[in-house]
Order: sequence, then C-alpha cells, then structure tokens
Amino acid sequence: MRFLEGVNSTFSMEARLNFKHHIATAFALAAILFSGVALAEESEERVVKEAIALFRVFGVMHPKVARESVPRCFYAARWGSGSIPEGLSRKYFGIKALAGLTAEHPSGFYEVKKIFDPESQQPDAFCTEEEDKEKLKAWREVFENKTKSLDKREIENSPYSPYFARLEYTFPVFDTSFRKAAFIEDVEVRQFRRWPDGKVTPLPLELTLTVVTFEKRKGVWREIERLILGQT
Repeated sequence: MRFLEGVNSTFSMEARLNFKHHIATAFALAAILFSGVALAEESEERVVKEAIALFRVFGVMHPKVARESVPRCFYAARWGSGSIPEGLSRKYFGIKALAGLTAEHPSGFYEVKKIFDPESQQPDAFCTEEEDKEKLKAWREVFENKTKSLDKREIENSPYSPYFARLEYTFPVFDTSFRKAAFIEDVEVRQFRRWPDGKVTPLPLELTLTVVTFEKRKGVWREIERLILGQT
C-alpha cells in the first residue's frame, strides 16, 4: 500500500510539474506571438513614416513644393508593379541573388494617397485606370469642341492639345536600417492632335521609366542616383 501511495504521489507530482510546464510554455509562446505582432506593427509604422518622408523630399505632394492644386488624375490611385534592377539591388542593398528587389506596401496602405497626401488635401489628384480613361475622354471632347479645359487651361488655336500627364510609382524598397531606399517612377504623357478636317486623334504615348535611389544622411533622405530603364 505504501508502495502504491508512493507511486501515486510521484505520479501526482509529475502531473503537477507537467501541468506547470505546459502553462509556462503556453505563456511563453503567447509572449513570443504578441511580441512578434507588436514588432510587425512597429515595423509597418516605421515603413509608412519613412515612405511619407521619402516622397516629400522627392517633391510629391509636398505643401511647400506643390503650392497649386495638382491636376485631377495626375497620380495613379494604386501602387505600380516592378522590381529594382539586379545591379542596383547589389550596389545599394547588398543583394547577391540573381534577381531585383520588390517591395509590398504595408497592410491598409494600398492607396497611394495615404502616403502622398496623408492630410487628404487634394484627393482628386488620384485616379484609378477607369477614372483616368473617363477624364481622358472628356479632355478629348473639350479639345474637339474648342471649349475651356477641365483643368482651367485655355485651349489655344493650335493643332496640338496641351500635355496630359499621369504618374505611377512603386512602393519604396528600404534596407533593414532605413538608410537606403529606391522606387520606380513611371511617367506617361498623352497629347491629342486636331487635323485640318477637324478630326482629333491621340498621339503616341511618351513613356519614361526611372529608378530613383535615395540615401539617408543626418536623418534626411537625399536623392543619390537616377537610372532610366526605358523611354519612348
């Protein structure tokens, strides 16, 4: 009996120790999980903060640079796709893989205006592709009818319309210490021509694809290189 009591007592002790071990492990795992979530959230906040600062240095939507209202649909509403070329990835980010770098926007920041215009001062500057097509169609009709432009530019008695530009950007790539950054700028310029018979047709698109690289010096982002990837 004493032997059985001793065995039961030992089992009981082991059960209690195992229970305490499982509880401690559960709390430890929970701490790691919540710590990971907190770190992820903190990292996203830093990325958003640095992206806003980066584009403001670049001159996008900066209140001291863009004093006048930006034309409607001047910027794409969503981030573009594309990767930083392999050569630049090696040069500035130390990537040795045979591939370029691509950044994903933080969750909840798929709209460009949240980075370019966080104060929401000029929401009409951002348009989807569908909205851009609608504006371009309306702009063409204005030029055909020789009426006043929708963006308040006068329609001159010329066979060529004023330029209509649209800019698209990729979300920036940052290094782990937030000392290097790069993004791709895609500039698309459209124009119409009015022929002697009155017919209006679009001219070939003018496209410029550029990688812009930055370095942080004394806490301030500074542009250090531009590389044109393609141009028409």
